[in-house]
Amino acid sequence: MEKSTHQIAVDARRLIRSEGTAVLATRGLPQKLSASDECEAEDWPYASLVEVTCDLAGRPLLLLSGLAVHTQNIIRDTRVSLLFDGTRDSISPLTDGRVTIVGRAEKMDIAGHRNRFLARHPKAVEYADFADFGFWRVEPVGAHFIAGFGRINSIPARELVLDPVETQHFADIADSVVEHMNADHRDAVELLARNLLGRDGSGWEISSCDPEGVDLRHGDEFGRIEFEEPVFDSDTVRRTLVQMTRRARLGR
Repeated sequence: MEKSTHQIAVDARRLIRSEGTAVLATRGLPQKLSASDECEAEDWPYASLVEVTCDLAGRPLLLLSGLAVHTQNIIRDTRVSLLFDGTRDSISPLTDGRVTIVGRAEKMDIAGHRNRFLARHPKAVEYADFADFGFWRVEPVGAHFIAGFGRINSIPARELVLDPVETQHFADIADSVVEHMNADHRDAVELLARNLLGRDGSGWEISSCDPEGVDLRHGDEFGRIEFEEPVFDSDTVRRTLVQMTRRARLGR
């Protein structure tokens, strides 16, 4: 059965939210490469690897150094694209999923962005507050989602990103959900990690949550559990986590 546009967008967001890195493409070459007479430096694309997470609505968040080539490029031209590669462990990568987001990057000083990024990349706390570093959000224009061989879809921004108004309601409860689960339901979190993610070890914690799922962390290990449907209020979050815990107890 052919998937609906809505479900295609959901699948794309799930891939995007699961990835901790992406390839960032900007416009402009490093100074040493731009010395060539072959072209004007600002006319050439430049790709680099960056750490990434998403805001509650699914928009990419980046922590960039102002000294980096890609950051200088963005200052001149805010248009970027980000490739989220879900194929790196595949023996046949061209038949697996990847998403390219096209959009505009904007530097933003929002506490929630910092918290979400460091929850996904805790080692970044060592340099996140350096004077030359800043948080940037990419506002998508759209996305190109290749879910496998012959399964290619273009997704407009209105489908790709969750409603920012609804996600703002979730922002008011996100931290309390994480704190409550880690403080009062550590046994449930361990069950989620072991039985739904198939991970070993004890000491797993929920590092962050959003309307579409929860992120779990144990040391350098990361895992994500998706909700069946987006949730935006505390009652629905509670019911969803209870149902997930029941599933975990049953081992499925």
